[in-house]
Amino acid sequence: MTRPGAAEDVSPLAVAAVEEALRAFAKALRATQLYLPNNPVLAQSLEHTRRAFSAVWSHGIPLTLRIKETSLEWEGRTVLLDVERGTEGLPWLLYRDGVRSLTLHAGFEAMDLHALLGILHAARTASPDADDLVTTLWVAGLATVEYRHVDSASTGGPVDEGADDLAVYRPGFVSFAIGEEAADGPTDAREGEAGGSAGAAPPSGLLRMDDFDSTLHFLRPGEIAQLQDELEREYADDHRQRVLTCLFDLIGGIGTPDAQREAVAVLDTLLVEFLMVGDYELVTVTLREASVLARRTTLEADVVTALQALPARLSEPAAMQQLLQVLDEALRTPSSALLESLFMQLRPSALEPLVAWIGAPPGLVAPPSQATRTVVEQAVQRLAATHTSAVARLLDHEHADVVRGAVRLVAQLATPAAVPGLTRLVRAPDPALRLEVVSALGTIASPSALQAVERAIDDDDREVRIAALRVLAACMHTLALPRIGNALLRKELRGAELSEKMALFETFGTLCGESGVPKLDALLNAHGMLGPKEPSDIRACAARALGLVGTPLALAALERSASTKDVVVRSAVTRALRGAP
Repeated sequence: MTRPGAAEDVSPLAVAAVEEALRAFAKALRATQLYLPNNPVLAQSLEHTRRAFSAVWSHGIPLTLRIKETSLEWEGRTVLLDVERGTEGLPWLLYRDGVRSLTLHAGFEAMDLHALLGILHAARTASPDADDLVTTLWVAGLATVEYRHVDSASTGGPVDEGADDLAVYRPGFVSFAIGEEAADGPTDAREGEAGGSAGAAPPSGLLRMDDFDSTLHFLRPGEIAQLQDELEREYADDHRQRVLTCLFDLIGGIGTPDAQREAVAVLDTLLVEFLMVGDYELVTVTLREASVLARRTTLEADVVTALQALPARLSEPAAMQQLLQVLDEALRTPSSALLESLFMQLRPSALEPLVAWIGAPPGLVAPPSQATRTVVEQAVQRLAATHTSAVARLLDHEHADVVRGAVRLVAQLATPAAVPGLTRLVRAPDPALRLEVVSALGTIASPSALQAVERAIDDDDREVRIAALRVLAACMHTLALPRIGNALLRKELRGAELSEKMALFETFGTLCGESGVPKLDALLNAHGMLGPKEPSDIRACAARALGLVGTPLALAALERSASTKDVVVRSAVTRALRGAP
């Protein structure tokens, strides 16, 4: 109850702290209704509420609130008014079930905040035959929450909150204390004993479990252990599998067409829920059984169509985004076989978000563990292997992440169907993408793919040019010799970095054979009036290429420069002669 004159004794800072704490609590309750437990918005709301209640305790504890239909009062002041929300507001939720006073003790934000929010959320959505809020609070036995309530059922109607016979629940006791004497008494057994002798009995009206230990019908230890085992087994049993079995039985023949349609609608809802909680095994079972049932000829046509639409429903971009978010936030990595079995049930429309996830650069998405990324990439690769044409079409997508992911997938699949799309990407504006495209074309290594790689010899980016030369050398693509030979004679080569010169000459030496010796001999041994025509690095690269040719004619060209005064060239000639067969 509010003390006379209490409203004048309360500081404005205390009132503001209480108001802020209750507003934060109401927002946290709404967040509990709207978001999943792992949602960051809910986590931020809970943290803000904890900080707000921590600030309250510095102004006096405990915090006793009087419950009105549309408001909460503290020390004679209205600290939370919720008229607009009406029956959806926090005050009415408490008032409706008979709670007339609520006391929160220090430590509530750390011990019982989350539990009380869950209880209030359950009370808001409870069915008419479920336990009311008072019963749920009593069962929960929150250590820092004390409340007074009226029993409308026993009085035959609503009772004024100012009545003196309100039932009281205090933390630390199992049952209720009735009457004003219990309401004003101590809040635990130790406080009751403090006012009397050391062995004084608990206050009257309080019941404790110890009072029942010696009764005739109290459970024996073995019976209690058996009940605990049964409870653990019941809670450990996954009833969702049984629900799925019942739904499949209804669809399979024991249900009417209307019941079958309703069962398929329930399956559609369950699929999304299983996906949101990361239960991929149940998702896979549902899709697999739906596929089997859809092949039955005894079902109605619309039921078959609805069953066949379940994988398409799961393959929608929104569902795939939810799946990838769950994978990013998962604490454990699902098995590769489980994800592969799930992805094999999907439709090609699921490839776009999956490929974009693979191609997204680091930092733009929440980075999963390396194990999770590896498992997902393997599963997506299996799905893409059955829909290569769909993956090839993604090479022309407007979003760069999708294109990059598609390039990586076709490189892993090495499918020639992707060569036309990769050929168009050889001239893409992003050098990093062009580099991946050249690598993918080299992995495919078909004649048309290597022809596309030839174009990259003249690319504007040095790394792309070097990658193209190495691909052509590794694939022994001799048709590129004319273009490579022309590159040897370009003036731009003289100003290129040494790594590019070496790659160009090594590729030419690997592919040219005897026919390329005269050109290399001229670059190595040609002299003018003032000495060699070519600089030392070009002559050294030509010596390396002649060593790769390794024919007698090439060795003879090397011998002619074995005694040159240029140390760089002489060293390159010596190494080439040693490496020649």
